[in-house]
Amino acid sequence: MLKNNYFSVLVGFVFALTLTSSAKKNVSYFDKYRELANGLSAQYDIPACVMLSVGYLESGAGTSVVAKKLNNHFGIVGDCKPAISKHKSKYKYYASVSDSYVGFCKLVSSKKFYSSMKGSKDEKLWFKKIAATGYAADATKWANANIRICQNYCH
Repeated sequence: MLKNNYFSVLVGFVFALTLTSSAKKNVSYFDKYRELANGLSAQYDIPACVMLSVGYLESGAGTSVVAKKLNNHFGIVGDCKPAISKHKSKYKYYASVSDSYVGFCKLVSSKKFYSSMKGSKDEKLWFKKIAATGYAADATKWANANIRICQNYCH
């Protein structure tokens, strides 16, 4: 009986530690890129939390291969510049993560919906509008995932 209690406590501790570690990673991504997103938000009138949530989701909090090798935090398709990146991919290479964020803002600002959304603070609607452009294979699932990420980690 005592052995089972120790096991239960150990499992609970490991689970709590994993959740804490995961939450720190999530918050850390938002903290790391918040200043960049705030600056671009002022320039493009796209909410910083929209950029941060999409970047977080698409890059696995900056840990995906595409994020690490191509500095692409948004899953944007394009020239991966294999001579520079030493990586073959359908995803675009950026010289820096900052350039990736700018690339995302330029992509969003080129969409038809942008002029009607520019300056709007309605993050849920931003996610839905971006998803509707074909940004994600499953628009509803992608928008909802971003809404949850935004609510949990960005505010």
